Amino acid sequence: MSRRPLASDAVALVASIDTEEDNWRPTRDGIRIENIRELPALQRFLVGLGLRPTYFADHPVASEPWSAAILREIAESGAAEIGAHLHPWNTPPLDELPLPGNSMLNNLSRDLQGRKLRTLRDALAAATGHAPTSFRAGRFGLGLETVSELVACGFRVDSSVTPWIDWSEFDGGPDFRGAPQACYRIRAGQDPRTPAGDGALLELPLSSGFTRRPFGWRAAAHGALRRRALRRLPLAGLASRLGIVRRVILTPEGESVDALLQLVERLLEQGERFLHLFWHSPSLVPGLSPFVTSARDRERLFASIDAFVNRASRLARLVPMTVNEAAEALDPRLHPDAA
Repeated sequence: MSRRPLASDAVALVASIDTEEDNWRPTRDGIRIENIRELPALQRFLVGLGLRPTYFADHPVASEPWSAAILREIAESGAAEIGAHLHPWNTPPLDELPLPGNSMLNNLSRDLQGRKLRTLRDALAAATGHAPTSFRAGRFGLGLETVSELVACGFRVDSSVTPWIDWSEFDGGPDFRGAPQACYRIRAGQDPRTPAGDGALLELPLSSGFTRRPFGWRAAAHGALRRRALRRLPLAGLASRLGIVRRVILTPEGESVDALLQLVERLLEQGERFLHLFWHSPSLVPGLSPFVTSARDRERLFASIDAFVNRASRLARLVPMTVNEAAEALDPRLHPDAA
């Protein structure tokens, strides 16, 4: 379902799910995908809230016949989108050593990144009948060469960037500090934090930021509080608890609804045109993710999503969209009718 440009008084509401194996830590052994059996119930719940989710599915999910059938059924409903989610450690070809740094796609050679992307793209095309055109890197591992390979593989929209957050301490992940908060275009061969008006790939970042403004000052303060020389002091945690420098990613996993709404209010004050909420499919089964360890946690997760949608709808005129729909609405050049 394609969309026309977003009305001036509307805000796109995007919900995306990293749809992946049960194994929370990177591994090539004992991979299970039982959480995928919960997707039909999740889809009914989200449709009941009026959402149009995007499921970023990885290779183990796409390549197993029974889980591929679930993806296809969701895709054929017309009420959701299936995108691609690449975990390097379990996406063929497995030519790299299983080292921590190699869990970040941006650390692999461009050739290997491209071969893994084509494997995943083709598996999802076989599973759903359509090649995916939206993408999120596992562990947010988007790099300069990843952008080039995404464009070469026919992807139109990426959703790996987390503004204000540096992942370099986590196995050499990317540093997204300085990336735009709004959606923007990226040129192949260019720093993915740098907007390029003629870029072939559109970036629809996750919503992240701070509960108070201005974000730039608070980002600098947050970085200073986390410097190695200060880590022995609880300054960063204290500043967060006091709300002085409270950084938030728009996710119901580990964040309170109140904190999410504070972030939304700040984003709307800055004129943002979309809100991008996300979480992980292992959280659908207690014990598979660190965010949902019990049945009560699972109930809380669903209640948080429900409460967030309802309360955020009082703050702005929200229009639920998939990732590609939001990209088309925010950048008319992606629309099928565009010249």
